[in-house]
Amino acid sequence: MKKLSIILALAGLASVSACKKVLDEQPQDAVSRETFWLTEDDAINAVNNCYRRLGDVDNRMFISCVTDDSYAWSNWPSDAIYVGNGSASISTGMFDNFWSNFYKMIASCNDVLENIDRDKALSEAMLTRLKGEARFIRAYAYQQLIGLYGDVVLRTTISPTSEFVMKRTSRADVAAFIVKELDEISAALPVSYDAGEEGRATRGAALALKSRVLLYEGQYAEAATAAQAAMTLGTYIIDPNYLSLFDGTNKNSHEIIFSARYVKNTQPNAMATWVGGPSLGGWSEITPLQSLVDAYECTDGLTIDKSATYDPAHPFDNRDPRLKMTVVVPGVQVNDVTIDVTKLNSLDALGKGNASFTGYYYKKYVPRDIQGNWDNNSYNDVVLMRYAEVLLNYAEAKIEANQIDQSVYDAINQVRQRTDVMMPVLTAAKVSGQVALREAVRRERRVEFPLEDNRLFDIRRWKIAETVMAGPAYGILNNFDANRKDDYGKHVLAEQRSFQVPRDYLWPVPQREVSLNAAVLPNNPGW
Repeated sequence: MKKLSIILALAGLASVSACKKVLDEQPQDAVSRETFWLTEDDAINAVNNCYRRLGDVDNRMFISCVTDDSYAWSNWPSDAIYVGNGSASISTGMFDNFWSNFYKMIASCNDVLENIDRDKALSEAMLTRLKGEARFIRAYAYQQLIGLYGDVVLRTTISPTSEFVMKRTSRADVAAFIVKELDEISAALPVSYDAGEEGRATRGAALALKSRVLLYEGQYAEAATAAQAAMTLGTYIIDPNYLSLFDGTNKNSHEIIFSARYVKNTQPNAMATWVGGPSLGGWSEITPLQSLVDAYECTDGLTIDKSATYDPAHPFDNRDPRLKMTVVVPGVQVNDVTIDVTKLNSLDALGKGNASFTGYYYKKYVPRDIQGNWDNNSYNDVVLMRYAEVLLNYAEAKIEANQIDQSVYDAINQVRQRTDVMMPVLTAAKVSGQVALREAVRRERRVEFPLEDNRLFDIRRWKIAETVMAGPAYGILNNFDANRKDDYGKHVLAEQRSFQVPRDYLWPVPQREVSLNAAVLPNNPGW
């Protein structure tokens, strides 16, 4: 069989159909249906098309800026700044972009599932596998949608135009549909693929997504069981090198369960442009906040308010190694270039031109060898699910179900004891009881997953968003530029934020969609 890399899907080269609108029109054929579904390559190309919106970097990377991890100083290419500071309206583009992107993905999957049986060149095994891949991608899209919007339109077919006015289905019912789909397809998906086909949906991906959905929906015993099933596959490990998972040097790591894949020069993206600092060609549009920096423990395993090793005069010393792997603090090198906002004549100086307004940059997700012109020249993959999440899903689910045993500590410690991290192990003698362990696993999720989309879903389901999102969003302590009299000797103020309950716990169905399909009303509370 000819092996076709999933990367082709991201380039759009395998496009079978496209959607002019999201829910009001059928996909428009790019090739004749009568001449398309004839070969195995036709079917593979059609499924590849389902993958091609997974990366969507201009939207996905900015989701961090609507959490307490990051700040966006510009409203382009994403207007996440309005969502982050609480000033968004129903017409804000971020709401429409995510909704549209995922429904186009779903439309592609439905198109495949309605037509692939016509391809008589497929063996029964290949037909089953490709259907499983399309159903997995559709399930992934629906998981994202219900986490962002709550009740959404559940569509599993390409319907006649007369039936395109559809009401929303409850979040609980959509979640149940996702779990049922994953149960039905997991056995049909391979545990792994041969070289050249990496990046496709696997059995482990189905189990990992199932554990995520069940955890997010509060079905803790079931979430732990699903996570354990992924753990016992024996396929995944915690990679010894944390940063390599994101810098393009370790794309086929056995920790990465599912990712959106890119190729240097052939199919790149603009990721480093958004997160990188100006001395290396980036625009620093997505920058870390002080609250994220403060979340990292000291090397003794204690938080900065409790550790004797924490020195406010040298706040970045003696800290969890993931801090300097994730965040560019003053003096950290990126690709052999030292980035230091405290040097006032530097391109990276605080708030200068395109420099960071928070005084921090991200190192995570900057390609290892990129310098100079970064625009659309990143090639590192967007990690969507990895084994660290499965382990922490398992631990949190067991904690919330109050089924605390040694396996909970073991799961958390696998993440903490990554070879290049080696934070002190958690033990029952140090951290015991549901409340203390809940705090520990939540902090672990935060410092492990910056710039991955976990934080937004976490602060929503934990019902802490109104606490962590409202009020001033601060950056670095300015003790180096006395000319900035407004913030000298204080943490710089990035912006004032507000958070309205219950409105901001769900995004609205976008105005454009409401105009096309009034059946989606009433909208979410407060919108």
